[in-house]
Amino acid sequence: MPLTLVGLAAGMGSRFGGPKQLEPLGPAGETMLDFSIHDALRAGFDRVVLVIQPALHDAFERGLVARWRSHVPIELVHQEFDALPAGMVLPANRRKPWGTGQAVLAAVPVVDGSFAVVNGDDFYGRAAYEALAAFLGAPLGGALPVHALVGFPLAETLSEAGSVNRALLQVTSDGWLSRIEEIVGIEAAGHDGRVRVDGGETRLIPGSAPVSMNMWGFAPDVFATLAEAFVSFLERHAGDERAEFLLPSHVEELVQRARARVRVLPGKGPWCGITHAEDRARVAGALRAHIERGEYPRPLWK
Repeated sequence: MPLTLVGLAAGMGSRFGGPKQLEPLGPAGETMLDFSIHDALRAGFDRVVLVIQPALHDAFERGLVARWRSHVPIELVHQEFDALPAGMVLPANRRKPWGTGQAVLAAVPVVDGSFAVVNGDDFYGRAAYEALAAFLGAPLGGALPVHALVGFPLAETLSEAGSVNRALLQVTSDGWLSRIEEIVGIEAAGHDGRVRVDGGETRLIPGSAPVSMNMWGFAPDVFATLAEAFVSFLERHAGDERAEFLLPSHVEELVQRARARVRVLPGKGPWCGITHAEDRARVAGALRAHIERGEYPRPLWK
């Protein structure tokens, strides 16, 4: 069964000021997705599906898809805000897609079997892809579906340019996910993270605490549970124009309701990503350093 990488690349990049997934960051104009595809192929993945905005289809075809077409089968699918389950009515005030959960559902027609999911604007490192490929290639048996999540230390994911939103992971002593806590507005405080809570108090989060950067390995049954949950989400939140159907929230629900188990794989990194425009120079420098150390060819798609 082929291993498929699903890249979520339909984000609007509102804090960055544009589509981060197309931003040239490497010394030869490489995007984050160029590094993701390169690492995934080395780890044993053999298909790529990118979930994108319809308006960016031609830009992806002329750029990233053209660069990789001779190396790997690559397909583009669209995440559209009006792609709703049968019988659901689009709210008049909705103008943007519904979040990462809906983005994964957009890949249903072209994904067969187990698959990985990554953000289109994050660099995860080769070891993380190898860990996911090994997990997907030797699925664990049992009464419940088993998925995987790569956890990265919070300290590696903070930005000096401003606050970030992270999904904090609670992990059992034997490596299983027990809870996901979505935290908004985490600022760097030395090696740790700091967030203001109700009443103006400050909560410190250890820099070693594992967080999700939306790097997943899924058994195929996740599509059915996502579709079911999306209907429930729309029934409750369709009238909220800012509401998002988020992938971590769905996985958290599966775990709490004992409908799936999730193995947390250690992200050996180093991770890097861009949230704010001010992050660009730091990330470009980190990618250039990887290439100068001989870890990647220049350009990646030789």
